[in-house]
Formats: sequence, structure tokens, C-alpha cells
Amino acid sequence: MIFSKHCSLCENEIINLEKGLTCKLTSRKPEFENTCSEINLDNKFLEKLEFANLEFERIRRNKNAVHLNFYFLIIVGILLIIGSSAFAKMIPDTIYYLYYKVGAISLGISTIIAASFKLTALREKLKNAKHEKNRIDEVLDKYGISYQLKLHFKEKIHGTQDVDVELELKNWTKKRTTTLYKINH
Repeated sequence: MIFSKHCSLCENEIINLEKGLTCKLTSRKPEFENTCSEINLDNKFLEKLEFANLEFERIRRNKNAVHLNFYFLIIVGILLIIGSSAFAKMIPDTIYYLYYKVGAISLGISTIIAASFKLTALREKLKNAKHEKNRIDEVLDKYGISYQLKLHFKEKIHGTQDVDVELELKNWTKKRTTTLYKINH
């Protein structure tokens, strides 16, 4: 059993370099089978739940822009590579012809590589955000806690966007919370 999944959401978690993960109630390493009867899900749990869902949704919403950017950069890169000969022919037959052609091809290849790095970074961020969200959801399922989350993204102003997070919980002491986050892009 991976206790850190449960304990990372609990207010009773203590982590130090000497002992590692311990419980504040027992001062020992966690010892439970499937669920902990003493788990204390409160502010830490709410913050991690909201933030994991917010981060996943933010990355998912940015997906189309990254894909559009990827295709644009691929097209620019291909045009630079293919068009290098046509543009280079405009320069008289000198050493600059070769320099220009090699430079345009190099720039085209660099643009394609940059585009693929951006797409790979998006996929990695999305995978990590989904993993974190699923990790929290898995623990909540074990405790019978379910939730509905509504994210209200406000208008971006100078690179900062406010997001209202409405969380409705079932089978937990708190029923409803609303939090405002500021995201810098």
C-alpha cells in the first residue's frame, strides 16, 4: 500500500528527513490496510483537490492553442526548407547563395524541432496533471467522497486570470466551498 497517496491529503501528515513520512497522531509510520480511520481531510485536502483539477483544466484549455502553434511552426519550417532554394536563387551566384540556403534550411529544421518540443511539453504536462488528479480521485473513492467541480475562468488582464472554483462535496463534512485563484500566464 502506498501510504503517501492518503497521507499527502491528510492534515496529520508529518515529513522529515530523519523519519520520513509519519503520522502526527501516532508519531509512527502509517499502518492501515485500505483506509485510515483517523484521516483528517481539511484545508490541505481542499487545496490539493482544487489545484489539481484547476491545473488539469488549464492545461486542457490551452491544448488547442499549442496544437495551432505546432501546426503553424511546422508549416513555417517546411516552407523555410522548401523555399530556401527559391529565395537563394534571388541572390547572385556567390558564396552568400550557399550560406543563405544552409541558413534557411537550418532555421526550418530548428523551427520544426521547436514545434515538436512544445507539443511534447504539452503532452507531458497534461499527463502529469491528469495523473495527479486521478491520484487524488482514487483516494477519495476509497473514502466514499465524491465531488462536483465548476471552474469559472474570468477574462485575462495583463497576463493574469482569475478563476472561481466552486466545489460541491458529497459524503464529507464540508458540503460546498468557493475559492478564487489568480493564474499568471
